[in-house]
Amino acid sequence: MFPGDAGTKWQKQDERKPERLLCYVCNSLYDTRCADPFDPYTLGYVDCNLKDPPRHLNSTLKPILCRKTVQRVDGKTRVVRGCGYIPDRRDDKECVKRSGTHNVQVTYCACKKSFCNGARSLTNPSISLKLGIAALFSFKLLL
Repeated sequence: MFPGDAGTKWQKQDERKPERLLCYVCNSLYDTRCADPFDPYTLGYVDCNLKDPPRHLNSTLKPILCRKTVQRVDGKTRVVRGCGYIPDRRDDKECVKRSGTHNVQVTYCACKKSFCNGARSLTNPSISLKLGIAALFSFKLLL
């Protein structure tokens, strides 16, 4: 506290600092520690709120999530972790898998909590468990 602020512990809602979003930012092509299995204690992290958005995005966009992308091209795997600026309805719910020509596969995951892109899978385990139970129950009904 500053002198003269004795006893003043309240801040107005709009005077609060925005909550920090801390994400791992790395690329396994340049640093093999970024690959899976990932050891978060060997790499630093970035306060995404202090980073400028990429040049191809609107400069007023603020970071809202952490991302993890796994790219497989001709049998070689690359993991890229970073800050994200554009939301998707699947954030925090499921990873998106895409495949293309020339043996290209990409798995993209996004999550909204600090350090969440250090996980092997960013999907919520309780959702996966519920889906698994529902699938098992549905299968038993078919028998």
